[in-house]
Amino acid sequence: MGYTFIRKIVFVLATLLLSLKGVSQPYVDIVNTSAQSLQSNYKDALNSKNTTTDYFLNLTIPLVLDSQNTFIVRFYGENLQSTIKNDLYTQTYNLYSTLLPIGLQHETKNRKWKFMGLVMPKLSSDFKAKISSYDLQVGGYGLATYALNKKLKIKAGLFYNREFFGNFFVPLFSIDWDATDRLKLYGVLPTTYRIEYALVKQKLYAGLAFKSYTRSYRLSDANHDYVKNVELQTKAFLDVYIKKKFVLFAEFGRTIGYSPLAYLYQTKTEAQYIPIYTKIQDAFFFNVGLALRIRNDFK
Repeated sequence: MGYTFIRKIVFVLATLLLSLKGVSQPYVDIVNTSAQSLQSNYKDALNSKNTTTDYFLNLTIPLVLDSQNTFIVRFYGENLQSTIKNDLYTQTYNLYSTLLPIGLQHETKNRKWKFMGLVMPKLSSDFKAKISSYDLQVGGYGLATYALNKKLKIKAGLFYNREFFGNFFVPLFSIDWDATDRLKLYGVLPTTYRIEYALVKQKLYAGLAFKSYTRSYRLSDANHDYVKNVELQTKAFLDVYIKKKFVLFAEFGRTIGYSPLAYLYQTKTEAQYIPIYTKIQDAFFFNVGLALRIRNDFK
C-alpha cells in the first residue's frame, strides 16, 4: 500500500513537470499554505484597534491529456479572521471562501501560443447558516500567452466573477521577461506581478511584488448583507528552498486603501451597524508560508 502511494506521488510530480514545459512563470505550487497578519486602527471615535489574519490554502493538479493539452483542477481556501478591540468590547469575526477552478490549457504545435480557460465556482460566506444559493458565485478566467522568444512572453486575457456587489470584470495584461539568468519579471497585471532575483541559485530568491485582489463574502445573519474586500499591497519577498521542491517564503509590505467593508444587500451602501467591517488605516503586514513548488528553471 505504501509503494502504491509513492507511485501516485511520483506520477503527479512527473505530470506536473511535463505540464511546465513552455510555461512562462518559472514555477508552479502544487500545495501552498500561508498566514498573513496586520494590525491597524479604525477611523472611529473609540480609537478601536484592528487585528486581521488571513489564512490561505492552494492546491493545483494538472493532468496532461496529450502533448498540447493539460486539464487543470485547482482548489483555493481562505479564512479571513478580523478582530476589533476598544475599551468597551472585543469582537472577532470569521469569513471563509472556497474556490474550485477547473479548465483546460492548450498549447499550439509551434509552442508560440498558449491558451488557458477556467470555470470558477465559489462559495464565500461566514458559513454561520446553512449553505445556500446566496453564498454562491460563478466566474471565469481566460488568458492567452504569446512567446516572442524563450525569454520574452506577452499575456492578455479577462477575469470575471459574479460578486455580491455585482458583475466584476478585470482585463488582464502582462509581460514575462527573463532579463538575465538571475533576474526575472513575471505575473499577470493588475492582479499579481513579481520582480525576482536569484541571490543563490536553487537556494535563495528575493524581490519586490505587487498584489491586487478583490472579493466579497456573504453575511448570513444580517439579511444577506455582504463584505467587500479590496486588497492592494506592495511588498518585498524572500524564498528559501530548504529542499529542491520545498520552499519557505516570507513577505513584508504595506497595504494601499485596505478596509474590508460591509454593505447592505444588493446595494453599494455601507452597513455602518457592523463596526468590525468599517474603515481602517493602512498598515504594514507580514506573510509567511510553505509550499511544495516545482520550478522549470531548476536543473
